[in-house]
Amino acid sequence: MLSMPKRWDEMPPSVKKAIIFLLAGWAAHYIFYFGFIAEDQPERVTYLNLGVGVAICYCVATIRKWARRLCIFFNIVMVPMYILFAIAFAQGAKINLFILTALVAASFGLSLYYLLHKETARFFSPPEKDKDMEPDDPAHGP
Repeated sequence: MLSMPKRWDEMPPSVKKAIIFLLAGWAAHYIFYFGFIAEDQPERVTYLNLGVGVAICYCVATIRKWARRLCIFFNIVMVPMYILFAIAFAQGAKINLFILTALVAASFGLSLYYLLHKETARFFSPPEKDKDMEPDDPAHGP
């Protein structure tokens, strides 16, 4: 049940990089979140945060077509958010937090970059079905 449907060796380099940077981004996010934010958050928010990250990483790593799209949208939100955190920490001379938040932004940004590659999109897409097989099917009509 937890095995990957496609072997790591069969994945194109862009897919491998997207997954590695995604895992690194979420790991760094959790270091920041649990190290500096979680104590001020309700328990429900913490569990939701943890569940979303683990679920996205698992579904992308197991090559679910919809997970790639969902991850792209999450990364589009995470990158600017962490860039703003990094800028704020840099201006406040909090160098350790600046480095951590810049690492999170860079990891999610690189994951987004590789998820948007054509090679990655093709790998996540299922093979095209033969449209001539069922010409009478109204769902496949013009």
